[in-house]
This record gives sequence, structure tokens and C-alpha cells, in this order.
Amino acid sequence: MPAARSGDWEIWWEARGRSGATALLLVIGLSHRAAHWGPLAELLAREFRVVLFDPRNIGRSSQRDEPSSLADETEDMLAVLDAAGCSQAWVYGRSRGGMLAQEFALRYPDRVRGLILEGTSDNGPSRVGPTRRVEEALRLVPGMSKEEIFARQNEAMAAPGWKDRDPEAFAALLETDLQSPPRRFAVLRQQEAVAGWSACGRLHLLRCPVLVICGEEDGMVPPENSRHLAAEIPGAELAIIPGMGHLGMWERPETLAELVSTFVARCKPAGGAAD
Repeated sequence: MPAARSGDWEIWWEARGRSGATALLLVIGLSHRAAHWGPLAELLAREFRVVLFDPRNIGRSSQRDEPSSLADETEDMLAVLDAAGCSQAWVYGRSRGGMLAQEFALRYPDRVRGLILEGTSDNGPSRVGPTRRVEEALRLVPGMSKEEIFARQNEAMAAPGWKDRDPEAFAALLETDLQSPPRRFAVLRQQEAVAGWSACGRLHLLRCPVLVICGEEDGMVPPENSRHLAAEIPGAELAIIPGMGHLGMWERPETLAELVSTFVARCKPAGGAAD
């Protein structure tokens, strides 16, 4: 799949699913690439035309150590939709990608049919940070291998006990992490962009259908953040999923796919265009 051109950045993207189906742009979170959508992307592609991309500085997209903002990255999203031939799309953003989804919808409301915001926040003063368990896992310990670092972080971000309940999915996620680890500067630049952004005070401007999702056991972006989002966005629906942590695309992909499909079907106008 050719790269989309966003200024002087090349953004790798691909589309899955039937070409005439409703378009769904997936926006991944911090340090992750398109492959981290894992089994959820395949489930969604049964019903939607799923468009995925690697963020700038990650995976197969251009990489260079220079600052950028979330507003800059919404230009990448616009370029991907243009390259995919989508005049409009539903936008599903998780974690940091949920922040990008909010900003994109605020900047380009005519390109967004609706939003799905999973495990994210508006990054405003009401934001609730990670639990102590997650914070401890995110601290780098000298001498640890990349495999040990990823495994430790994934175990902490998922719901307690998920590693033992679904060892195959845990191993598949770890393999995805190790296939193309992000460079350190890429993660730092992503964190800098988040630190300089907030949608606080702007969420009331959203007019599209919005579904806010969070795992009840999410220790990375606790459910209080999702409750706040849903309260601030006019008409937003909230779904808190029991037994799910911050890695829902691997922990509970079937549940998420069903939630998204049901919500979009309920909001989709009769005879509406595919994208």
C-alpha cells in the first residue's frame, strides 16, 4: 500500500474489508503501530472498510527526531483519509489515539461521521492518571531486556490475571511489540505532543455521534476519565466493560467489535453513503 503524503511526512496506511462498506479509521495509541490493533482490526473488517496507519515516527511511516503537535498529526489522518478515498469516516481512537480522534473531529467535523473513544481522556485538569501498579511497571529498570519490559508493561496495563487467562493472546501481543519496537525519541515526541494538548472546554462543540468506551480494570487511563468525557460531550454514550483493562483490542476484541458495530448501525441514517 503506498504511503500518504502529509507535508514532508510519508504515512504508511492500509485498508481492509469490503471497498463499499462504511469507512472506519483506526487511530492507535502511544508507541504502538497499526499492527497493535491485533484481532480487533480483523473483526471490524468483516463489517467496515477499516483504514489503519502507522503514526509518524512509528513503524513504516517517516521517522525523524523533531517536535510535532497533535494538531500536526491530524494532518496525517486527513492525508490518510484522502489517500483512501474517504470523504467521511467513523473515527475510532484508543488511548493517545483517542486524543487525536477528538482533535481531528474538532478541526475537521465535516470528515467525521462519528467517534469511538476508548480508554482516553481530554487531558484537562480533571484527568485521572495511571494507578500505582501501572506507574511502577512503566518505570524502566536497568538491565531488563526489551521482552521483559514489554511483558511487564502489558501485564500491568491489562486487567489483572489476563496473562494467565489468555496466554496465547498475551504472547501474540508481545510478539507484535518485539517485531518493530519504537525508537526512544519517537515515544518522547509523542509524549511531548500529548503534554501540550487538551480538549478541555471544547468538547461541547462536538456534534457527531460519540461512543465512549473504557475497561472497568483500566489502570492506565482509569474509567473516571471516560465518565468525564461522556458527560462533557453532548449526547455521548458510555460503555464501561467489566473485566477489561487498557489493552481491549487484545483482551476483549469480540466485545469491542460488537459494541462498535451496534453503535454505528444505530446511528447510521437509512440509505447513507458508504463513506
